Amino acid sequence: MEIRFAPTKQRPRKILLDIRDVRFRKNSPDSESSSPVPDIDIDISLPFTNSISLQPLLLDLTQPVPFTQSAVPMFPVRNAVARGASRQWLRPSSLSLQQSRSFASPASAPFTYEVSQAAGTKVVSKDTGSPTASLAVVIKAGSRYQPLPGLSHALEHFAFKSTLKRSALFITREVELMGGVLETSLSRENIVYKARFLRNDLPYFTELLGDIVTRAKFVPYEYSERVIPTMEAEVADAYSDPSFVALEAAHASAYHHGLGLDKLSVVRKSFGVEEISAFASAAFNQSNLAVVGSGVPHAELTKHTTEFFADVAPGETLKAHAPTYYGGESRAWSRSGNAVVIAFPGSAGGPGFKAELNILSYILGGKSTIKWSAGNSLLGKVAEKYPGVNAVSKNVAYSDTGLFYVAVDGPAPTLVKALPDIVNAIKSVSSITAEDLKRAIQNAKFDFYTAAEENALSMEAIGQSIIATGKVPQVQESIKALESVTLDSVKKAASTILAGKAAVGTVGDLHILPYASDIGLNV
Repeated sequence: MEIRFAPTKQRPRKILLDIRDVRFRKNSPDSESSSPVPDIDIDISLPFTNSISLQPLLLDLTQPVPFTQSAVPMFPVRNAVARGASRQWLRPSSLSLQQSRSFASPASAPFTYEVSQAAGTKVVSKDTGSPTASLAVVIKAGSRYQPLPGLSHALEHFAFKSTLKRSALFITREVELMGGVLETSLSRENIVYKARFLRNDLPYFTELLGDIVTRAKFVPYEYSERVIPTMEAEVADAYSDPSFVALEAAHASAYHHGLGLDKLSVVRKSFGVEEISAFASAAFNQSNLAVVGSGVPHAELTKHTTEFFADVAPGETLKAHAPTYYGGESRAWSRSGNAVVIAFPGSAGGPGFKAELNILSYILGGKSTIKWSAGNSLLGKVAEKYPGVNAVSKNVAYSDTGLFYVAVDGPAPTLVKALPDIVNAIKSVSSITAEDLKRAIQNAKFDFYTAAEENALSMEAIGQSIIATGKVPQVQESIKALESVTLDSVKKAASTILAGKAAVGTVGDLHILPYASDIGLNV
């Protein structure tokens, strides 16, 4: 069927319309028409009418219209129309709608991860049916596994530099032309190379990440001119944040070795490209690596991983100091601000996940979900009494342990007054109500679902779990674990951690900031 703009002096154009409502109306009797059958005006409401300026449409019925079964939407017109009937309605349900572009349908439930191996490499993915996709290579090579301070940081910054196949400039130009985004991250457990892109570009980005992992060149001039300057800038920025420094100090007090090592470090004289290359060779093997996709068909990702990660060799997993918790206190002077982190043994990720500790972090809370409101969490109520003070609780999960902590920052004189109340709030968990528990569970569920919906948000945790245990924690399993938490289990978990030693990191004006024992903590 051909629909033409009329009246118009321009060349007629064929257009494809997604029709929602069509009404036939006969022209007025005094309208001039020499056609053997009257012209029919069609009112069409479009889903995106603000993007098209439509003139009155004329459907020319002077010629036979082939109403046949085809991919083009056909109007089911009755003979009464041709005889001049006053009005006929066409229901949208009677039309076969066609879109010029459609989104892919997920092959499986959007919250279900599929697991396989491709040429020895672990592959995990979920297909959300989204037009965009994310792909990550999670490498068990975080700071707890580095043989020299700063090696993991340097290896992270060598991502997307020259390979045997591409220069760094060529990678940049290619990815920009395809509308993609390349990112990296470093944690104590992992280095993560990430790509976000349009769904149909999965083959290219799988090949690119495979090239970066298996054929990196580690060129000396890139190390001196690009890697070291960006590392130094990142370190300077991080260590100007007292909250970051306090959390680092709490880790050092809690674990000493392994997880207690600084996450970020620049020591130029300790290593060069040879040491970085050797560390990469030890880390980039099948035991330490997983490919994680979101918004991609699993079979297709497995196929491309088999092809482009075929050169990833078998090897032994990297070793680190066993996570022995010590507790203690670390203090550092800073002019940038004031922060205190109070930490306790927490929940590991994967099969070692303890839902009650996760819920405890939401009960303590601190960060309100309501704008212009401090919220009703235990820490939120305390912070509201002290202007400028912020307090938040969190459990950071590692592969074999976890750290549960409360981070507080603000002006030093105000912190001195607020910290005893913060500690009392932590100890008051024994008196929480069923309403507090319900609120915490709902907030935790919301965050879990949000992480599952957003393509790139939980990829490191998924990769870390499959590398450490060979299993992936499914979203629904985690939700059931959260829903099964009881008041008694939360109170018991709180009592257990409070009975042990705290790991405290204090940064800022040490002349007035209190010691841990001054605020009722056992270190």
